[in-house]
This record gives sequence, structure tokens and C-alpha cells, in this order.
Amino acid sequence: MKSEQYAKWKTDAASFLWLHGIPGCGKTILTSTIIQSVLQYCDRDPGKVVAYFYFDFNDPQKRVPELMVKSLITQLSQQCTKIPTALETLFSSCENGQRQQSLDALLQALQQTIQEFPRSFIILDALDESTDRAELMEIIETMAGWKLENLHIMATSRRERDLESSLECLVEEHNTICLQSKVVDKDISTYVHHRLCDDKKLRKWYNNVEMRQEIETALMEGAHGMYNCPLVSLITLMLIMITGFDGLYVS
Repeated sequence: MKSEQYAKWKTDAASFLWLHGIPGCGKTILTSTIIQSVLQYCDRDPGKVVAYFYFDFNDPQKRVPELMVKSLITQLSQQCTKIPTALETLFSSCENGQRQQSLDALLQALQQTIQEFPRSFIILDALDESTDRAELMEIIETMAGWKLENLHIMATSRRERDLESSLECLVEEHNTICLQSKVVDKDISTYVHHRLCDDKKLRKWYNNVEMRQEIETALMEGAHGMYNCPLVSLITLMLIMITGFDGLYVS
């Protein structure tokens, strides 16, 4: 959140940021934090809008690329001060909602709706959980191909070959961020350090420098850049058994 890439993504024209990492490294948690940050950034400024979509393996309605496009149109339209012309055109073109719109028509409406605002932020989480990755990447390639200066796109996913082959053509190398890096290790270290310091049940370990450092080192070495690492949970359980503290946990 304090990185130069994130700061520039919010301000640079036609910016695109891709965050990738293995399962458990905290992508969706980070996405939620980013969305809240961007919502605050756009708060009380009608010229800035935010739309987002979480692909979810457990929800069929949240795995279809076309439904993502519809969701983005809906979210952006609801933030307009008046009904967007693109939405009225789309509605009339499908006989006032009597028949389904084509994907091309939806994308055209999305593009025109985005252009209603000086700044539009679109955040997409877990691209790899889509039911049709090929269609999804075609949609994202189309959106990037608009080259709209007011559009800022952020996406997260696992680093899988089919996604990477498309995204590496759309996202500049310095805007491709691996979430299994020293930056993430620093975040985990900061979290563990503050937990040992702030939690009343664990504060005694903070004053014991040698023990505190041993705990921090064990948790860090076991995490390997992952917030939800099974090994971290195992180490935590061992510490609970040794110390008797049921309030010790790592999230």
C-alpha cells in the first residue's frame, strides 16, 4: 500500500497493475484493503468512481466473464448523477430488455460509461477462478486496448501460463508485482512484531528480547511469503501448547 507502483497506479493515465502469487499469499485480503483505500481516495469526489469484481470458485454467478462486465456497468451507472446515455442505448437495442445483449454491446456500453467520469478505477480479483479464462482475457485485452487515460485497472491472480501470456503484453514489467517477495515478508514481520507488542496475553514475550526474536524468526521462516501458511499454523499451535496461551494466532 505504500509502494511507488500503487501510488502511480492511482495517478498515471491508463494505468494497469497486476498482482500475482500462489494460493494463501493474501491476494484477496489485499484486494479488499485496496478497494477500501480507493473508495476513501474517491470519497466525496463525483469525478472519481470505483467498480470491482471478485471471481469466486464457490459461486457460479461470480465466475462468468460476461457477468463481470454486467456488474461493472451496473456499479458505474449507479454512481452517475443521471442515467448514462450508453445504458439507455443498450436498453433500447435489446428491445427494452426483452432479449439478451451481446458481449460486444456490453463492452461498448462499459467503455462509454467509463468515459462519463474523469477517473475510473476497476479492480478484479482472482482471474484464475473464472470459468472461461480465454474469454476473460479477451475482455481485459479489449479494455486495455481502449487506452482510456481516465481508466485505472488492477487485477490479481495466480501466476498461471495462460493468464501470464496475455497480461505480460498488457502490463509493463515494473507494474507486475509478485506477492511472494521481500515486501510481503516485511509486512508479515511487521504484523508479528505488533501482535507480540500489542496483545495483552503476548506482551510478556515482547519484553523478553531473546524469546521475542526466536518467535519472530520461527514464524517468518515458516511463512515463506504466505499469510495463510499451514506451517505457520503448526508453529502457532506448538507455541500455544508450550505456553498455554489460547490467544496466540497468526492471520
